[in-house]
Amino acid sequence: MDQRLDARLREIPPGGLHDLVTKISAIDEFKGWWEGRGLSDPSLLRHLKKRTVEISAAASLRIGGSDRPHMEVRGRLGSGVRNREEPDAAHRTGYAELLRAIFNDHRELCFGQDLILQFHATLLKYSHAGQAHRGKYKMTSDTARSYLCRKMESPALRSTDPDLTPRAMTVATEWARTRLASTNFHPLLVIAGFVLELLAIRPFVNGNGRVSRILTNFLLLQYGYTFVPYASLENVIADRWPEYYLALRQSQAHAHLPRPDITPWLSAFLDAIRMQTRDLRAAIEWRPDASLLSENQLGVLNLLERNAEVTNRLVCSELDIPKDTAKQVLNRLLALNFVRRVGSGRAVRYRKAPLQDEGGKVK
Repeated sequence: MDQRLDARLREIPPGGLHDLVTKISAIDEFKGWWEGRGLSDPSLLRHLKKRTVEISAAASLRIGGSDRPHMEVRGRLGSGVRNREEPDAAHRTGYAELLRAIFNDHRELCFGQDLILQFHATLLKYSHAGQAHRGKYKMTSDTARSYLCRKMESPALRSTDPDLTPRAMTVATEWARTRLASTNFHPLLVIAGFVLELLAIRPFVNGNGRVSRILTNFLLLQYGYTFVPYASLENVIADRWPEYYLALRQSQAHAHLPRPDITPWLSAFLDAIRMQTRDLRAAIEWRPDASLLSENQLGVLNLLERNAEVTNRLVCSELDIPKDTAKQVLNRLLALNFVRRVGSGRAVRYRKAPLQDEGGKVK
């Protein structure tokens, strides 16, 4: 089976190879730019990481309706908004908790089936409907609506039978582990190939899409793409979901042919990461370099790390500077978009300026 997975990357049609190489080069160029930039504003990075977790958890709910937890219980609970709130909240909480842990602790984690099962268990930790199968491969065939789809779709698009799933996951995981450790293929292609195989196997009753995106973040971080925690890949996928899903299904349909062609998937996968790098570059370049700020200006930003907002009086007191100096410092930070003014007159106060939203606009 590992030869079959190798063949998918070796048999890339010449017409698509140049495009893939161009996209990989652009991503790796950004990777080098990010590593060499030497960002000197740790508070900005903390804000970006926190915001990425929040955006990614919310965006995950917009990706692939069949993977959303409220679909599991809709028939039993009804379709009202109130009934959807609890499973949606469980989805967001589990996703945010796991993504945050991966961003912080990915160096200590070892890729393998045990880790994949652990990820799945964490994702469904807060899901009442998922408790019976969290952290376990599927034990029964697809049922209900998915069963009907299974009967109608091409055999090439059907998920792996439950009794064959553990073996299929063993082969796919071992292939990814050995190929990532070698120089046979570029790591981005290996990660994309593994995610494609995981989504073809669909090893879990639900949460397969979430697991695939979590693993994508994790593997990118493990193999040197350290910019991942600072812009949301999930948000990019959610915004491009129809074309992303179409590329996935096209490639799954052609993956088992004598001359497999998974170029649509590889292209969509790399496009998503390129969009992620563009979002991050825009967020970074929008903010002035904190290394150019004065000691008093940095002191105000440090105050804002400990307080939701500051006043001219608080700045005078904490930094031991005159009132006029404090006013000049705050006005300079205001002009540089580091802070924003709230209120007027004696009630004026200052808060840290929000980061750009995912569309590049100030939020």
